[in-house]
Amino acid sequence: MPADRILEVCDLRLAFRNWAGTTEVLHGIDLAIAKGERVALVGESGSGKSVTSRIVLGTMQDVPGVQVAGKVRFDGTDLAEMTFKERRRLRGREISMIFQDPTMALNPVFRIGALFHEVQKRRDPTIRRDAACARAAEILREVAIEDAERVLDSYAFQLSGGMNQRVMIGMALINRPRLLLADEPGTALDVTVQSQTLELMRHMVAQYGTSLLFVSHNLGTVREFADRIYVMYRGNIVERGPTAAIFNNPRHPYTRALLAAIPRLTGGGIPEIAERSEAFLEPMFIHPEVTE
Repeated sequence: MPADRILEVCDLRLAFRNWAGTTEVLHGIDLAIAKGERVALVGESGSGKSVTSRIVLGTMQDVPGVQVAGKVRFDGTDLAEMTFKERRRLRGREISMIFQDPTMALNPVFRIGALFHEVQKRRDPTIRRDAACARAAEILREVAIEDAERVLDSYAFQLSGGMNQRVMIGMALINRPRLLLADEPGTALDVTVQSQTLELMRHMVAQYGTSLLFVSHNLGTVREFADRIYVMYRGNIVERGPTAAIFNNPRHPYTRALLAAIPRLTGGGIPEIAERSEAFLEPMFIHPEVTE
């Protein structure tokens, strides 16, 4: 990986305080993303992918009952050394996130046009509402919303889940962030729109040098879209490497189990992956992390 990094995460740990004391859920995460690189973070639900991306976004550090340790450096600056206001200025401007659940992410008491206006004010505080809506209409058409003006005049609860997902994708992309965090961005989209959305993100990476951390369960999409992959299991990175190496020669038992779980229309697949060998049943952490 090139040395010119936009993101470095070093020994990241996260613990929640509860009635019994503290429970650690991230156990020393290390990952890095170069400028303009597309990196995927994969693993089963509950492995820690989404909470890792929220720490990078800077939304977990000030939550009561949450303990974050380790280093998260964005373009060389440690987020822990920033004030709350400084981290807030980064969000939506330099770092944007596509959340998995658009219903929870979009404020239901404001029209979509007003939400787009607020997002664009992070980049340009003087932008007028009409100019913001005109730019918003352009990017909504890029994510396959043809009646953009009607959508901008609507509330989130008046739109379908898939429509809200596309609205949120448009908001995340509109300021041309330097780092885009995409948490299952195609969850509520049909296959055609999902493909269009991925093409838009690929276009941003190529044209604007945007870096991408792509959280996904869809390993088929990851294979076509990511330059490198980190595999996460129970709050640990258990394998990392170039995409081709992870798919063609998975070395950790958990990675092999993930690939073996991919449905295949033919019922076949790569024999050494598809076989349910005894290695899949071994305790995962008798095997250390493996890297390329």
